[in-house]
Amino acid sequence: MSKQTVYAHFANKDTLFHAAVEQLVLPLHASLTPESRSLPATLHALAQAHQTHVMDHANVALGRMLIAEAPRFPAAAKTFFRLAIDTLAKRLARLMAEAMDQGRMRREDPDVAAELFLAMMHGVEGDRRLFGGRARGRKAQDQWARHAVTVFMHAYDILPDAPARTNKKPGIGTEFS
Repeated sequence: MSKQTVYAHFANKDTLFHAAVEQLVLPLHASLTPESRSLPATLHALAQAHQTHVMDHANVALGRMLIAEAPRFPAAAKTFFRLAIDTLAKRLARLMAEAMDQGRMRREDPDVAAELFLAMMHGVEGDRRLFGGRARGRKAQDQWARHAVTVFMHAYDILPDAPARTNKKPGIGTEFS
């Protein structure tokens, strides 16, 4: 694609940068919708989107380009952080705060919890890919995501999605919820 073609669609590098960032983070934001989904399901959806999209080789290359251009375009770099990282963390923190208010998650600072979860998703795989190291295979990526979600849920006392648990007293047959 020529510069002329690119700039026919984008007025300048800032608008091009903004559009690239939006495309990079769109699947992550989409994983948080619908927000009516349970927190465990949301965490799994976000983990899956992260492993599928953020760790994609083409998106890693785009990330490298965006990082390389950040010193020359500081306003665009701030936009990238705001759209790609900060907004996602804030949306996730709001969902976690709701779960905490409803007693579905241990009460802690939801901003810290969201940031910890996002860091767990990224691990060192993002850096491994950013620096050209050997990346995990798809199966290993999926296992990482599942494990990170499980560890996070245990750390914050989040019950997995399941039908209501019942306990039966031996020999009585009475169920307690």
